[in-house]
Amino acid sequence: MSNSLVVNSSNVIGTNNNTYQYKFIQGSFQAKDCEMAIGSATIPYSWYNISALYGNNKMTINFPYLATTYTMNITFPDGFYTTTDINNYIQLQCLNNGLYLTFGGQNYFFISLSSNTNYYTNQFVFSLVPTTVASGAYAGYSVPATGYWSASFGLPTVTSTPYVTFPATSSIGSVLGFSAGIYPTAPYTTNQTSQSDLTPNGSIVNGIIIRCNLLDNNITMPSDILDCVPINAQFGSNITYDPSYAKWIKIKDGIYSSMTITLTDQNFNTIYARDPNLIITLMIRQRSFIT
Repeated sequence: MSNSLVVNSSNVIGTNNNTYQYKFIQGSFQAKDCEMAIGSATIPYSWYNISALYGNNKMTINFPYLATTYTMNITFPDGFYTTTDINNYIQLQCLNNGLYLTFGGQNYFFISLSSNTNYYTNQFVFSLVPTTVASGAYAGYSVPATGYWSASFGLPTVTSTPYVTFPATSSIGSVLGFSAGIYPTAPYTTNQTSQSDLTPNGSIVNGIIIRCNLLDNNITMPSDILDCVPINAQFGSNITYDPSYAKWIKIKDGIYSSMTITLTDQNFNTIYARDPNLIITLMIRQRSFIT
């Protein structure tokens, strides 16, 4: 026979919505030859994949401008981004800075980012920025009304491509799969593509490890691991976990007034959740001994 208890948002402590404290009725729980298992769990998928907290939110793009270059430093606001979202944010910064051309009512950008699913990579495409829209390949295009390529400032005096720099620290390259460096390696006078050289890591959290300070899981390190919950939902939805069988873990003998449940990622790193409204059902029972 087992007893059930529920951990929910009323038990949250701290500021990161990853630690929950349950206080036992009458102030104490006497554990002797007991064990614990998860009955079910519903956890909001509410942690970002790009954040200053993770140190993965910066990049730099250099654009040809007059006889020099303009350096656009980008710091991404904390959030959950797909590759498409990152591309859209880059191009929004191009709009804000007048680093684009217009044709037929459509904006044309000289840098784009997309996923290459065939090779499990991400890829930048860098296009040549013209020196004029009066003739040549971009004849008939319009410069922006304001910004660096507007008529008030000017297009570059030499045709070349933009290029991206991923810094050694705080780089969004770790999400996209680019090691620290410059892509392409220099401004080029022909169109260029650059594929990520590392495995993209678009999802910082690939599984949720649930830990409990009462446990004595003597075959793992750390010894307080209760279970691992797979990610089976998209950002903004609920992750649900209904194990097909109970995975009973020994509780340390003792008398406890409370217990602490902690959520970490697959590498035991802190999860910075936005939403505390989870519900975890825990089962506790007396251990069965086979003689």
